[in-house]
Amino acid sequence: MKILFFLSLLLVIFYIISLFFFPFIEFFELKIMDLFYRLRGTMNINPNVVVVGIDEYSLTSLEAQNDVWPWSRHHYGKVVKNLFDAGAKVILFDISFTEEDEINPKYDNYLASILSVYKKIVLGSYLINEKETYEKYNQKIKEKLEKNTTYFNYIYKMKNFKNLNYITPIEIYKVRPPILKFSSLVPSATYEIGEIDIDGVVRNIPLFFKEKWAEEKGLSSGFLPHMDILAISLYLNANLKNLIVDFKERYVYTGSKKIPFDSNGLFRLFYYGKNVFPEVSFYDIEIGNFDKSLFKDKIVIIGYTATAKGLYDLRITPFSNNTPGVYIHATAIENMINGDTLKRIPVWLKLIVLSLLLTFVLIFSKSKNIKINLISFLSVPLILIMSYTFFLNKIYVDNFYSILSSLIISTTNISKNLIKENREKKKIKEYLYRYVPDNVAELLVKKGKIELGGEEKNIVVIFSDIKGFTSLSEKVSPGELVKILNDYLTRMSNVIRNKYNGTIDKFVGDAIMAIFGAPIEYGNEIERALKCALDMRMELEKFNKEKQLNLDSGIGIHFGPAIVGNIGAPFRMDYTSIGDTINTCSRIEHLTREINANIIVSENVYKLSEKKFEYEYLGEYKVKGKSRPLKLYKLKGEKHV
Repeated sequence: MKILFFLSLLLVIFYIISLFFFPFIEFFELKIMDLFYRLRGTMNINPNVVVVGIDEYSLTSLEAQNDVWPWSRHHYGKVVKNLFDAGAKVILFDISFTEEDEINPKYDNYLASILSVYKKIVLGSYLINEKETYEKYNQKIKEKLEKNTTYFNYIYKMKNFKNLNYITPIEIYKVRPPILKFSSLVPSATYEIGEIDIDGVVRNIPLFFKEKWAEEKGLSSGFLPHMDILAISLYLNANLKNLIVDFKERYVYTGSKKIPFDSNGLFRLFYYGKNVFPEVSFYDIEIGNFDKSLFKDKIVIIGYTATAKGLYDLRITPFSNNTPGVYIHATAIENMINGDTLKRIPVWLKLIVLSLLLTFVLIFSKSKNIKINLISFLSVPLILIMSYTFFLNKIYVDNFYSILSSLIISTTNISKNLIKENREKKKIKEYLYRYVPDNVAELLVKKGKIELGGEEKNIVVIFSDIKGFTSLSEKVSPGELVKILNDYLTRMSNVIRNKYNGTIDKFVGDAIMAIFGAPIEYGNEIERALKCALDMRMELEKFNKEKQLNLDSGIGIHFGPAIVGNIGAPFRMDYTSIGDTINTCSRIEHLTREINANIIVSENVYKLSEKKFEYEYLGEYKVKGKSRPLKLYKLKGEKHV
């Protein structure tokens, strides 16, 4: 048990270290999280977001009108107007307008006029991550970009700035906003997904980025909101110039809505499933071929879909390996509106869960009974069911390492107990195979009915001894004597063990002690013992004929209680029986040298077998250790009915 305790302690310590240095555990944890999503399936929600898809249908339809990608800006103007006319509340572009219209600048003017009328629009911008990349830009482009700082109008106000040391935000060098003609009219922000998880799956959205260029120039702190934050702020009629990021409480405040983020500034997504958000083709919106009621008071996101060939914007999510980025933004915005986010329990709570589970395993590992040990494996479904139940309530309880640890402890314990049990069985076999038939030994080992230390049982005892063995030893050489004795004992043992399922207790020189009724009771112990004694006499006659000897033996049989079990020292133990019944039987056998009888039984044996065997009453005899004389009988044979 100490080994399991220290192993558990090591597993807890390793877990603490792994949280900071071994991300492989997080990889498996995230995969279980994805499994939970699939088990739950798609949720039935009433979405506040509708997707307008730049799809293959739209691309080919406009191509037929001699307008190939990138499209002229007047198409976007028409779509924006049609959507707001249909009742849309906010429009979000998951695409960027960082350059003038390639076909005709007039189209930019048209889109700008639309933007000036419909203010609740957010334009996407992309990021220049490295300073080295920006330095290589054409000087004219850089000058144009550095004059376009309208996105600073929506920079975060910071609260509890001192706690910024505990936050590691995503840092970029420079934002490349839409052209000034657009960005001066409506807000713009980045549409970047940010850093994906270690397994390549998108499960988070950054709520802010830190722009180094703004910090270098002394223009601002550089903490810029994500596009999705601006969209939900417009939806809630919040003031875009009063967005607050609280680094202590770790919330972004937009109006009365507060949105949580982690130490990396990430908002954890809670996916609803597949095909949750309605999608309408961009081209159908432009030509007016759509259901206007679908957009009433909705946030509309315009972006690439999975069928838009050549416009790759696909990401891996728990439900698909090819999810368009526009649907990730839709999920994020829907989460923020509904207050949905998948919370993960803190480190200290993870350690408590791990400790409780290991305690559960250790409790059931205390027993030496392997069946009880197996209960410890219930820790696996237990933690999975608990974690999944919390998951359905938008809380994820980490369980991979807890499952792994409990399996290690349970498997180690059961393996240890199995090895120990096999060793004990091997020892028991070594003891039993010398005394009982092989099939009896196997049965006892399987059932585990041998109790080390002994138990009191009623047994039949047989003592058999060669008469005149001393005189024989004087006539033959020691080598010959040993050979004769071994052959004799082997034949007698074969009759006892294999023919009548008796147990050989011990050999004492030329004497044999056998018992019936232990370790297994068959219910006919006396009958088997008596038949065994008769067969032993017959086997002796055959032995004498084959060896041309004239050996004789005396057999005593008694029935009564005795202590039976493994008796001795830890390093030397024998399966044997002790007690008055054994001593009495030995005295009875010794009388065969004085009485004309080869097989003598006690009164106990006689009374329990007189109906099946023939006896001759020998009288009462005083034996050592008994205050009263014993009534003894000579066994003559079986009765023939």
